[in-house]
Amino acid sequence: MNQPHGDIAILTDSSCDLPQQYFKKYPIFRLPLIVTCGETAYRDGSDITVDEVYRRQPEEDFKTSLPLREDVDATFDAIARAGYGKVIVLPLSSALSSTSSQLKLIAAERTDLEIEVYDSRRCASAGLGMLAVQAAQYAVSGMEFERLKQVTAQLIEDTTVFFCIDTLEYLRRGGRFGRVTAVAGSLLQIKPILTIGSDGVIGTAAKVRGRNAAFAKLLELVSEARENGPAAPAFNLMICDGNSPEEGRQLEEQLKKQLPGFHQVLHGNICATLAVHLGPHLLGAGVQFLRTTPPPV
Repeated sequence: MNQPHGDIAILTDSSCDLPQQYFKKYPIFRLPLIVTCGETAYRDGSDITVDEVYRRQPEEDFKTSLPLREDVDATFDAIARAGYGKVIVLPLSSALSSTSSQLKLIAAERTDLEIEVYDSRRCASAGLGMLAVQAAQYAVSGMEFERLKQVTAQLIEDTTVFFCIDTLEYLRRGGRFGRVTAVAGSLLQIKPILTIGSDGVIGTAAKVRGRNAAFAKLLELVSEARENGPAAPAFNLMICDGNSPEEGRQLEEQLKKQLPGFHQVLHGNICATLAVHLGPHLLGAGVQFLRTTPPPV
């Protein structure tokens, strides 16, 4: 990656679901979360792909874990070698992972970098990715570090995402739903639409029957979030999909048609870590409000 103008780098983790071009264009660095199966540990995105998780998931039990300490140290070293002196760190919500606590402890040991670690709370998948991209765009435009810290905190509050999952089975495996609930949901074709509250905890935004109804409800929820959101000069849209590229494309088209006037759109593919807990055929969408006028994309 060529270093853009500025002294500020953005560090996130592999749950951001960002397409590769964003890492080439902006000063964004990524830590791999760890996916385990039995005694074997894999770095998300390099040692194991989401397609491999989907292929093996019906017969094998996967779990997830924090980034390796060696990877954290190596990434901070790479940021310093690239000439950056300040870092905004945006890991997965603390309600879903202890990565933010881990990174705060390690960041406190660094004397060569000024590091601000956030709890992304309500951001996940493309929501976290959009957070990293927007923070990077402000940084590259010349925004000072103290101001960027304030803006980033506000972006976290102003980002809302919704996820439609195809089955409750993998949430049940992770202990979030009882077996009877998961089986009943499967038999009735109940499709829960999940969201992340301001406290970072996953909750159910809606339950519908059937895939088509879930698709429509997802669009409705994002539209309501846009309508009921804060007054802001601009907003971003986010879409993500897991093993459902055609539906993801349709969702993006419908969302852009339904909510014109957006600043930019990010479409990501779900990572292996999130696939472990949410299963295949996921669709997600969200909106991010920009109270601070954004620079041109």
